[in-house]
Amino acid sequence: MIPIIDFQKKALTGPVLKADEFDLEFSMKVRELVAKYEIEYQPEELIVDDATADAVFQAGVELLTDVGLYHLDTQRVIQYTKKEILEFVSERKNNPGKATFGLGNDKMTLQYRTGNDSKPPTLYTGPAGVIDEQLFVPFIQSYAQEETIEGMGIVAGLEKLGDIAPKAGTLSEIHVGLWEQQKLQEALHRAGRPGMNLGQLCTVSSVGGTMQCIRPGLREPYNTQIGVHIMPDQKLNWDRLLLAHFCEDRGIVPWQSAMAMIGGLCRNAADASIALIANMLGQMSYAHGPSCSLFSNHLDGTGASRATMWAVGAAARAAERNVKIAVGSTVSGSYKYRNHPITLMQAAAVATVFTACGLAYAWRAGHTALEARLIGETLNAVAGMERSRANELAQTIVCKADEELNKLSPPPEPRSWIEVYDQENIKPKSEYESALFRVKDDLARIGVPYS
Repeated sequence: MIPIIDFQKKALTGPVLKADEFDLEFSMKVRELVAKYEIEYQPEELIVDDATADAVFQAGVELLTDVGLYHLDTQRVIQYTKKEILEFVSERKNNPGKATFGLGNDKMTLQYRTGNDSKPPTLYTGPAGVIDEQLFVPFIQSYAQEETIEGMGIVAGLEKLGDIAPKAGTLSEIHVGLWEQQKLQEALHRAGRPGMNLGQLCTVSSVGGTMQCIRPGLREPYNTQIGVHIMPDQKLNWDRLLLAHFCEDRGIVPWQSAMAMIGGLCRNAADASIALIANMLGQMSYAHGPSCSLFSNHLDGTGASRATMWAVGAAARAAERNVKIAVGSTVSGSYKYRNHPITLMQAAAVATVFTACGLAYAWRAGHTALEARLIGETLNAVAGMERSRANELAQTIVCKADEELNKLSPPPEPRSWIEVYDQENIKPKSEYESALFRVKDDLARIGVPYS
């Protein structure tokens, strides 16, 4: 691996470039590589073949070699040689990604897997988004008490604590962040899972705020990952490098997460798949982590489409075959329909595609703990399924989800957690629970092989 201190020199000596000039160079290079490697988005084949996966990987390596990363603070390009990239890729390939978290009965492992592996992806999921102060503990507890959830990749954060809004880089960020960490411990103890992994920090994001939260009894290496991920597309700053150094020094597994937006600098799914690999390799170069999330959505925020599934799946297969890092992703339906049963149908298609593409863990699964449990059952059911069969099943599910969505007029409105869960006994409301199980029955009828 490239020593992280080397990035001090890389960030200070690379070519000076304006951010919009870097963006133009990046977007033009992606277009060139799509044509050079003949990578084509094919919506009827959501799980790409070996040749396409390898082409996506080679194009991603070339993109990082030719374009590099853009350092926002120095306004310089961090450059790589192809030899440097292939050397750290080879190191990971010879030591496939694996990380263990948690204590005692709550230990869990994230581990590289192939799309043919009958072992399902790890259900490593928690509640995302913003949550009200009064609902914080029960919302977190609803996930912690689900036995099939092995750990949490993410937990919700507060918009305000009383009348104090957390502002990054100020005292309020630390004030709110420490309150959240204490309440997280309360939720875990109520659920009887004190050793459970909590994944990323909630509201805290700055270097100083992050360091304040890492302390005995709150956040430690066994229950924490710290985000060091670069921003789309191919940009980072000193904070990302400082946090990566902190992780390395404290024995904390860094949270690497690659993201590519369809409709921005990446025109389509083929562009996005290449950008995801370059983004992932850039993070690996300085953070040296064993795992990486891959995520894509459209410019309007829409996800769980054929295009986003293809982009993430193609990048996951490229990583499966050429890097052997533990790949994660979100396995959810559209956020704009959150807590409506239709999202379970959409998530089942995502689960089928990603599992067949080598998904190692789902760090977000649906929008509630019950939905996460049922998505976990889908991950278990499709693990080891032959790729062509998985593609056929996913296509059937997508068509069924679209059909059901078209019946709803007007489209369903998003619902809050308290609309679908009883906050007193921390259980799903009967109407919501019945609706989700009806969707599961529909999925079983159209071919999901639940045990």
